[in-house]
Amino acid sequence: MPSINANSWFLEQVQKDQARLRAYVRSLGVRAEWVDDLAQEALLIALRRVDEFDRTGDFGGWVRQIARRLIANERRKAMRRDIILSDHATDILLEIHGESPKPGELQEREEEIAKLRECVSGLPKRSRELLQQRYFEDLSPGAIGSRLGLPSNQIRQTLLRLRRVLLTCMERRSGTHIA
Repeated sequence: MPSINANSWFLEQVQKDQARLRAYVRSLGVRAEWVDDLAQEALLIALRRVDEFDRTGDFGGWVRQIARRLIANERRKAMRRDIILSDHATDILLEIHGESPKPGELQEREEEIAKLRECVSGLPKRSRELLQQRYFEDLSPGAIGSRLGLPSNQIRQTLLRLRRVLLTCMERRSGTHIA
């Protein structure tokens, strides 16, 4: 815990730099309603670590770097949330990958898995290989990209498109819309 002297120094620095910190957070594309929350979180982290900071350094730059890392982490979390196109389709993929269905769902799951397998078998070989690497070999998009000599963003986008294709195929085969 910072000392009383460190706390008063910290408060002085915050007063000098808080407007600039908020502007920086906003400039990184954060929605207006979240700017204050992320800036405050960055300041709380800085307060916990204030004894690690060399007071001759640039306090504002230090706190902005903390904020930048927070925003990068939030972006990664959002990307992870966005990669799940459909909870239902993801459940099926998890089933194929080894997760067990709840009692009473086995027959329904087996039918859905059979539909998914049919849909996957209709994909081009390269697409099937990509799904194999991601979901069965559990490779990250970055690792797959390294293997194939492609950027990880391209792999993520391709996987997103493949999940959409599979979802559409499964909806067609079942005659329903899967949410």
